[in-house]
Amino acid sequence: MAEAEQILTTEVEPLAAKQPQQRQPRSLVEIITSQLAVLHTHYRAVLDTEGVEAVHKMRVTTRRLQASLDLLEREMRVRKLKRRLRGWRRKLSSVRNYDVFLELIEKETVRRGRSRREQLELVKAILQERRLARSAKVKRFLQGINVDSIAIGLGLSAPAADQALDLDQSGDESVAEAAAPKTAGDVLVIDERGVASYAAERLDQRFAEFRTLAAQSHPTNNPAELHQLRIAAKRVRYLLEIVGEMGFGDASRALNWLRTLQDRIGDWHDLEALEEEIIAIVSSGTFMKDNLEESSQMLQAAAHLQKKKEVLVSRLFPVRVPQYLEIICRRIARALRRISIRDQSPRRIGN
Repeated sequence: MAEAEQILTTEVEPLAAKQPQQRQPRSLVEIITSQLAVLHTHYRAVLDTEGVEAVHKMRVTTRRLQASLDLLEREMRVRKLKRRLRGWRRKLSSVRNYDVFLELIEKETVRRGRSRREQLELVKAILQERRLARSAKVKRFLQGINVDSIAIGLGLSAPAADQALDLDQSGDESVAEAAAPKTAGDVLVIDERGVASYAAERLDQRFAEFRTLAAQSHPTNNPAELHQLRIAAKRVRYLLEIVGEMGFGDASRALNWLRTLQDRIGDWHDLEALEEEIIAIVSSGTFMKDNLEESSQMLQAAAHLQKKKEVLVSRLFPVRVPQYLEIICRRIARALRRISIRDQSPRRIGN
């Protein structure tokens, strides 16, 4: 248990000591415009390659863009756009899950003896087939969507994303981010002072929700409880990232701690999902009847995953939110509320 406390309170100190590269503050409009360009780039990469990295990056971009759009709630109607992003991400997640499963099995195969490797290789072969089938379905779905509909819904035109793609076929976000704000065709006008005020309220709310869930957390194998805690941590993290880009304070220390917590819960969740997938395969149709020996091997592999989950849970709890996380959130919320009078006029991007 002492190890868990060390991981979640002091492990991030070396990371925090590293000074992040200083970037010029950007308006929320500029951040959203660049995120739209990055989304378009990764969308094209998923269609072209169906690759592991492309799927992962598009999922992450939808989450970051959704967090940015959340700050526009008082400026315009964005809920439908956020739901659209969430729907795309869920489709991508059905492929991403298999990528995570295969990565876990690959790691376990290297570490284990011959008998365990045979069990895992059988699971791996079945999951690879399922990944191919799921990827094909998701690709057909993505071919039927208009990824530029988010930009259009915000009153921005799509060429920014297209030019970012032309500039960098490899999907490098830095190139896309640099190009996007210069090429947005239409005008999006927002009251940045109002956005900053709303962001302060949102940060207070998000942190309070996370702190409550963390205080109520206890050693558990309940996926729903752990998932809610992880989602709450993500919401705080992505909001801190956005307001940090807007120039309202450095939150790198808090972000490092939140990532560590997310990773711990994520590792547990991945094992839980893989265990459920194995049990579902063995239990489906006539698989067990036709593959008695193989089914036994697969269930042994699932039993091994259960033991690993227990170890992870013992390392995760208790979750003690460090005081500096609250201090950082409060400091940034104050900075958001103190936005100067000179920033009161609406900000315009475009021609």
